[in-house]
Amino acid sequence: MELKPMDQALHMIMVPATDLANLRTFYLDQFGWESWGPDMTGSFMLRAGTAVIVFVPRDYLAAESGIDLSATPRAINAIFVETKADVDTQFAFAIAAGATVTSPVRDRDGGLYSGYFSDPEGNGWEIVWSPMMRPDADGGLVIALPRNN
Repeated sequence: MELKPMDQALHMIMVPATDLANLRTFYLDQFGWESWGPDMTGSFMLRAGTAVIVFVPRDYLAAESGIDLSATPRAINAIFVETKADVDTQFAFAIAAGATVTSPVRDRDGGLYSGYFSDPEGNGWEIVWSPMMRPDADGGLVIALPRNN
């Protein structure tokens, strides 16, 4: 089975942080990044061009990912795929290629289905299927949240 990631024109990285308020001000005011997507409890997303950074509290990232706090990487790169089966396939491929399992594949809130691992160089990765992420007309990713009726 060939893995078919969604177009990765939009690159997302999650960064564990301890001083979220100052980081947000720094990126918005000093670099001119824009808010992207909804602010979530204790975290926020910023975008500049095709790059998105998701800032989350370090302990939250550890809890959500299933990664022990002491082993939480400095950042986790996200690769979005089209189906849950693609998550399973890519996760298994990464482990077979020498990645270290840091959390098993699992369903999370909002239908998010993902698996975390660390590559041999210690970089953190998340393979993600999400009903909230869709490719846009230009092939990048957009957040498509359900509307409240």
